[in-house]
Amino acid sequence: MKKKLLIINKHQLGTLVDAYKWCYYLRDEFDVTLVCFDTNDTKVEIPGVKVKYVSWEGRYNVRGLRYISFALWNILCFKGKIMVVYFAGCDILKKVLPWKKMLLDIRTLSVTSDFEKNKKYDKKLIATCKLYDEISVISYGVKEKIGDVGKEVSILPLGADTISNAKRVYDPLRLIYVGTFAGRDLDKTIKGLSIFLNKYPNADIHYNIIGSGFNNELEEYKELISSLNLDNYITFHGRIANHLLTPYFDKANMGVSFVPITDYYNSQPSTKIFEYALSGLFTIATATDANREVINAYNGFLIQDTPEDFANALESIYQNKVTLNEANIRNSLDNYHWKTIINKYLKPILK
Repeated sequence: MKKKLLIINKHQLGTLVDAYKWCYYLRDEFDVTLVCFDTNDTKVEIPGVKVKYVSWEGRYNVRGLRYISFALWNILCFKGKIMVVYFAGCDILKKVLPWKKMLLDIRTLSVTSDFEKNKKYDKKLIATCKLYDEISVISYGVKEKIGDVGKEVSILPLGADTISNAKRVYDPLRLIYVGTFAGRDLDKTIKGLSIFLNKYPNADIHYNIIGSGFNNELEEYKELISSLNLDNYITFHGRIANHLLTPYFDKANMGVSFVPITDYYNSQPSTKIFEYALSGLFTIATATDANREVINAYNGFLIQDTPEDFANALESIYQNKVTLNEANIRNSLDNYHWKTIINKYLKPILK
């Protein structure tokens, strides 16, 4: 008989890769139920996984109360392992049902540019950790920032699946960025490309950017591209679901993982680095502590968060592209396949 697992995760199934992969790879061993919001995104089904949706309608406080009430009812009636993916307000679940054993998983610390807001968020998160019975976190850096919460904190790393199996050649250079625009300073990569092209005007290079923002970033980036005469070198594709990325990865050979090097990003690993490497893409990544743990001479190039350093990385790769080896890149993070991560880390935690 399968063991029972209840996952409380506000993100609609399919919009957070971690939870989707947990459900997918645990379903043979666990009877999985997921409680999440219905945010009107395309619904994804996983055979054998039961999904209970909560309406996104109404104001923030109204839908928050609706979600917590529905989660409480499901936890109260559930007999099995309970896993809660941290969200603001999830402390209420343990305060109302203190006798229910629950695992709290933390995928991120606060990553805004507002120091006081980050401090307040992280303080609340640490207080919530002290209420739960078990804790898992995404990285050792996050574990260190949480500190001593009176119980063991397990590591549950990010993973990835191979998005593309296309054969790689690294000339001409075909860059791809996938992710949010919010707070990422992608304008520095655009300026860096301009610096590189000023030095190598005949270079065959193109930069595909996939994603979206919240604060008019797209319009600002398009204006910047026009002002730098880069319209023929950069293409925006908007937001594309993870399972639809294969054609874009097939045509790429370089991945871009660019975040500002700040305290709030320093411990936060990037899913895309793993997906880039497992698909044979050489990665240009900013030198955060989390990125230093996975980027090496085989799979990528670490840079400072400046246009000049991005340009220097492009120049180095352009001059040495013949030395890049697809097999070395793919094998460098082979242990981070989702199936391996779940078998090695998550199943022991759940047991």
